[in-house]
Amino acid sequence: MQTRTVFRMAAVVLVGLPVLGQPLASADNVKEQFYGTGLRSANVTGTTEPVSDCGDSNAATNISHLIRTGQVTYTGPIQGTTIMEGTGAAVSVGLSDNCQGQTHTGFRVIDTFATLTVAGRTGGAVVEIVGRGTSPGPGVVLNEARLRVLCGTGELRGIHAEGVVVGSANPTGAASAFQLWVHFDHKHDHFDFMCEGLGQ
Repeated sequence: MQTRTVFRMAAVVLVGLPVLGQPLASADNVKEQFYGTGLRSANVTGTTEPVSDCGDSNAATNISHLIRTGQVTYTGPIQGTTIMEGTGAAVSVGLSDNCQGQTHTGFRVIDTFATLTVAGRTGGAVVEIVGRGTSPGPGVVLNEARLRVLCGTGELRGIHAEGVVVGSANPTGAASAFQLWVHFDHKHDHFDFMCEGLGQ
């Protein structure tokens, strides 16, 4: 009798195992996905701090810490739907490695908006761009980066948005094209603290 009970309990546990590893279908109530393209432009000022002289005697080779702050504007469309529009504050932090005479950079940008419109909805938002750049010539860097909206307020609460950015940058600004995929009613908002104080 005890053996039969043990087998029954094992059968119940085994039947339940596949369900435990699956995400809840209700975690995101995705009703509609939006896609569009646009332009990002920034005007910034900043500082360049030396990190290393690359261990050589060449004054032209170095590693530098780049800090840029200023204003950013998202507009559109390039073609299709205007996906994201607004003007906010930009902060960019990166490293530029020019040790071999072929500059490449890694950077993280945080764009903060008191008011941003995404797929027809408006609220406050924080946008993150993380990527790398290469330099084909003096003073110009070509960027490839990932973009995502970290959090939103007002009508942008529960936003999940990701995309890519390509473009060029120089010490005083950037001009980039982006594409973005968006849905709302997202339940995993780990970066909400970054939108505190934006209102709405």
